[in-house]
Amino acid sequence: MYKRQPLQGPFASVGTAVYDGKGGVTLTAAATFNGLTQSLPPVPGTYQVNADCTFTSKLANGATFYAVIVDGGNELDVIQTNTGVIASGVAALEGAARGEGDEFAGGCRAALTRGVYGFISQGTGAPPTVPPPAAGPLQGVGTVAFAANGTFHLTAVRSANGIIDPAPLSLTGSYVFTDGCNFKMTFNGVGFHFNGTAVNGGKEAIFLETDPGTTFVVKAKKM
Repeated sequence: MYKRQPLQGPFASVGTAVYDGKGGVTLTAAATFNGLTQSLPPVPGTYQVNADCTFTSKLANGATFYAVIVDGGNELDVIQTNTGVIASGVAALEGAARGEGDEFAGGCRAALTRGVYGFISQGTGAPPTVPPPAAGPLQGVGTVAFAANGTFHLTAVRSANGIIDPAPLSLTGSYVFTDGCNFKMTFNGVGFHFNGTAVNGGKEAIFLETDPGTTFVVKAKKM
């Protein structure tokens, strides 16, 4: 008889959570688990805010969370509370309240192209995307600028399993918004792919690599 084994390995996720102010939440995300990426369908759930600015949440798929509301409601520090799970993260407000349609989406999209982001990234890389001897822990620091014509330019210095880039890499690519403040990035030549979300009115952005074998997150802030 087949016995389902517990999931083990590196995990990362990026996406959006929409809270309706009435105790309802909808989570939409892309997640990578041990190098396998999935784009998850929207998951509804409920939440309750407490007087001390903590809150609890439960999704329809059984995932439960505990969080602290900080920075006047602009940020959440979140931990998943299901037994056996070790996962925590930060949620930042995208911008103005939802419900403003194209005006809301246009705001974060326009903000993405104003100025240059500095970023720090960390995670792991493995075949087929990152072959030995570079396979292993992966970190990087650099800058990225998005143009209004749907292209971007990124420079970075990486440490791939302790192998340091001898000079900053210069990479280009294209991006396209999918819905709201969410977008997809494709790198020219190297073929890397990322899902991104612009937050804090476009002052910050978070990217998740979606290539097989990678669990890699980039956190970017305007310079």
